Amino acid sequence: MTLYPLAATIVVTGRTATGDVTALDDDLAQHAKAVAQIVWETLVQWRVRPPASNEAAIGELLA
Repeated sequence: MTLYPLAATIVVTGRTATGDVTALDDDLAQHAKAVAQIVWETLVQWRVRPPASNEAAIGELLA
């Protein structure tokens, strides 16, 4: 799995039981925002100290 930096606005949505797109509930939206913040902070750190490999990068993000 190769990591690619996201360079645009991202919209996270949920699905209804019938498959329609819907907004996330508040708890899930807050979780998505927290994950995005952590990924952004990690990418900022990687500009100074890049990961040794793609596997190391995935490990850092999942930690």
